[in-house]
Amino acid sequence: MIRRLVLIPVLAAIWVVLFAWAAGVPWDAPWTAHEHLALSGRDFQLQLGEGTIELDKLVINAFDTRGNGLQTAKLTHVRAEKYPVLRYRITDFPDVLELALVFRRRDARDDVQTISLPKPGNGEVTVDLTRFEEWRGEIIELGFAEYATAQLVPPSMIASFSPFRIEWAQLQTPAWDSLLARLSSDWFGYRPWSLQSINTIGPGNGTLGRSWMMPILVLGALLSGLAACLLLRLSRGHAAAVMCCIAGATWIGLDLRWLEDLFDKHQVIETIYAGKPWAQRYALQPDEATPRVAGDVARIAEEQGVKRVLVDSSSPFTLLRLIYFLLPLNTAPLEQAMRETSGTVPSGDVLIVVYAGDWKYDKATGRLDNGELTIPVEPVYEKEDLRVFRSQGLDP
Repeated sequence: MIRRLVLIPVLAAIWVVLFAWAAGVPWDAPWTAHEHLALSGRDFQLQLGEGTIELDKLVINAFDTRGNGLQTAKLTHVRAEKYPVLRYRITDFPDVLELALVFRRRDARDDVQTISLPKPGNGEVTVDLTRFEEWRGEIIELGFAEYATAQLVPPSMIASFSPFRIEWAQLQTPAWDSLLARLSSDWFGYRPWSLQSINTIGPGNGTLGRSWMMPILVLGALLSGLAACLLLRLSRGHAAAVMCCIAGATWIGLDLRWLEDLFDKHQVIETIYAGKPWAQRYALQPDEATPRVAGDVARIAEEQGVKRVLVDSSSPFTLLRLIYFLLPLNTAPLEQAMRETSGTVPSGDVLIVVYAGDWKYDKATGRLDNGELTIPVEPVYEKEDLRVFRSQGLDP
């Protein structure tokens, strides 16, 4: 009986130490924050979008023409290292939006820093800002930015979102009472799909560092099992059974968390595509402009009687998406094709497509130039960020 009573504080100490280390709470921190900087919704100024003041809350009703929202507040004499904890409450936040913290430092007035934040839901969220290298120096402006989730949500989906409310935000000094809230935000806060979402619990070790859920739970379960075996003096058979049970429970817990995260992500997909016919689903692309551009290029290729298309874009994502939408045309990246042909481009049956790329066209010489390579071309089509040329011969 005495051994069991001793085991309880030992287990509590193990988990408190692990939680405190994961959350980055200093051992000498007070139970509650000694200092804090509180901002109500009324303190934020609209920079992008439209909104109204409702009591002390800022109600966001619409975004700008590009589908972005931004609200900021001016600060004075706020040192980032003094206030490492951010707490905020934003209610009725739409599923199809992503939230980011935006701030400026005095040492870089013209450089805006952004940090992706967990989706707020309808509760309070607490974030440890010391995990982000950019959070340093004197902060002179702070706010929130909202936009369609990148590479997932079509911009047209946010044209008629339901209003949401920024109730308050607060920067505070480290304190023990924020420990569980900080870990809860890291472990259970919703974050959008990423390339590693299918293979990791939440955003993964690369994003959250030492506060990643999986190693903390695994290490805590292992130390708890060892403490139980040693203090209770279990036989080898009983110790093996206890460790197997703990390992199984930890595995199930992590798997349930992964399934919950998958369910949350699936809910966003349902919001975008559920109940719509296939033709409408196909048109709802995360980058709605790219399919339209591909349609223009395909039409021009048919009119010009060419089947070879070389594409360039400053964004690798946009470049690959454009090549995909141009299938079954014979399409390849422009610079890659030129490297494979020693810097030359065949004439006549080749279209060169520059979509928000770095190539510049010189009317006087009739050449495209990116600073390293030049191509003699004839302009065919231009609309906004899309420029289409026809190759005019070999050029070393």
